[in-house]
Amino acid sequence: MIRRHELTDREWELLAPLIPRAATGRPRMADRQVVNGMVYKIRTGVSWRDLPERYGPWQT
Repeated sequence: MIRRHELTDREWELLAPLIPRAATGRPRMADRQVVNGMVYKIRTGVSWRDLPERYGPWQT
């Protein structure tokens, strides 16, 4: 279910190829989940610590 402040499937299709993939390092959160968290923060103006849990840890 796409929520009000999240990217549509079409927007994600355009953006996903532009995100670099790391070959090594720590396991990553799902890119779409993290980007949607950034979009939510920008559109609502909440602080990073107040992001809903569905976007992962605020430190991400």
